[in-house]
Amino acid sequence: MSTDTLNISSILHEVGIRRRRENYANAFKLLGIFFLAFAVAGAVMLLVAPHRAPETLNILAFTLLLLTFGTIDFAWKFMLIFWPFLLYFWANINMVRQRTLLSLIQTAVEAGKPLQEIVRAYAASCSSRYATRLNRFAAALESGHTLDSAVRTNQGLFRYDVASMIRLGGGATETLRSLETIAQDERDFSTIRTYNVFRICFLCALFIQMLLIMTFVFLKITPHFEAIFMDFDTQLPAMTTAVIVAAQWFAVSAFLIMPLVFFLAVIAVVYMILQTNVVIFRPFGLRRMFRSTDAAKFLMVFAAGIRHRFPIPAILEMYRWTVPSDYLRRKGAKIQKAVERGCDWIDAVRRAGFINEPEASLLQSANRTGNTVAVLDQLALSKERSQIRKDDLFSKLAFIVLIFLLGAVIGTFVIAMFMPLITLITSLSAV
Repeated sequence: MSTDTLNISSILHEVGIRRRRENYANAFKLLGIFFLAFAVAGAVMLLVAPHRAPETLNILAFTLLLLTFGTIDFAWKFMLIFWPFLLYFWANINMVRQRTLLSLIQTAVEAGKPLQEIVRAYAASCSSRYATRLNRFAAALESGHTLDSAVRTNQGLFRYDVASMIRLGGGATETLRSLETIAQDERDFSTIRTYNVFRICFLCALFIQMLLIMTFVFLKITPHFEAIFMDFDTQLPAMTTAVIVAAQWFAVSAFLIMPLVFFLAVIAVVYMILQTNVVIFRPFGLRRMFRSTDAAKFLMVFAAGIRHRFPIPAILEMYRWTVPSDYLRRKGAKIQKAVERGCDWIDAVRRAGFINEPEASLLQSANRTGNTVAVLDQLALSKERSQIRKDDLFSKLAFIVLIFLLGAVIGTFVIAMFMPLITLITSLSAV
C-alpha cells in the first residue's frame, strides 16, 4: 500500500472516530439539557409550594416514569408498525454504499490507480462490519484476483444485476457508465418509492387503531347501552341496532374472516419487503407485480454481456448464477434451454415474458442493424421506470379508495354510537 493511501486511511479513520464522538456527545448533551430542565421545573414547583412537597415529588416521579416508559413504548410500536421504513432506510444505506463503491471502481479505472488501495482507504471511514467486507474485497484484489473473481467471492457488496454487469464488463468504462445511469435513475425515483411505503404503513397503522377502538366499544360500551335502554324500556335506534348486529355477525364469523384478513396483511407485508429490495424473492401471486423490474434487470445484464461479446449461453449462465430468486432462475434456465436447442434468443426472451411482441420486433430490427446493445439499455430503463410508475399509481388508487372506505366505516360507526344518546335524551325529556 502506498504512503498516500496510508495517509488517507489514517485521516479518514480519525475523521470517523471524531464524528462518532461528536454524535455521542450531542446525544448526551440533549439528555443533559432535558434532565436539567426537568430538575429546574421540579425545584421551582417545590419553592412555590413547599407545603405540597410530597405531592410534587410524586407528580415529578410519575412524569419521569411516564416519559421513560412512554418513549420505550413508542419505540417498539414504531418498530412493530413502521418496520418497513427501517428496511427502506437499510436499503438506502446499501444503495449508497453500492453507488460509492461503483464510483471508486470508476475512479480507479480512469485514474489508473490500484483499486484495492482506494477500497482500503474508503473502508477506514465505514462501520467495522462493512469495513471488514471491504478489506476482504481489497485483499482478494491484492492477491491477484481479477475484478470478476473478487466480486464473485465477495457476494453482497453489489445487487445481483450490478454484480453480473461488473463480472461481464470487467470494469470497462462503458459498463461503469451504464451502472452510473442506473444509479442516477434510482436516485431520481427514490422519493416515489418512499411515498409508496409510507402509504401502506399509514393504512396499516390506521386500520389497526380503528380495529382496536371498535373492539373496545363493542365489548365495553355497547353492553352498557343495551342495559340502559332496557331499563328505560326504550329501543335502540335502527342504525345502532344494525351496527351491533353487524358486529355480532363479525364476531361469530371471525374464524372465517380473520384468516382472510391475516392473509391480506401478510401480502401487504411481503409487498413492502419486496419494495425495499433488501431481499429479492418472487412468491406466487405477486410475480406479475414485479414483472417489469425483473425484466429490466435481466435486459441490463444481457446488454452488458452482448456489449463484451460473451456467448448468449454464458450470459444466461451468469444471470442464473447471480439472481437470488428460484423463480427467476427457472426463467433464465428456460431461455437457456431454448437457445441451446437452436431457437432465436429474442423469441426465447419473449416467451419467458421479459419482453412483449412489439419490443421483440424492435429488438429484431436492432439486431439486424447492429444496434442491439443500445436498444436493450433503453428497454431496460423504460421498463424500470414503468414499474415505478405502476407502483406509484397502484398505491395512490388503493390509498384513496381505502381512505374513503375507512372514513365511511368510521363515520357510520360514530353516528351509530352517538344516536342512542340523542334518543335517550329525547325519551327522558318526553317523560
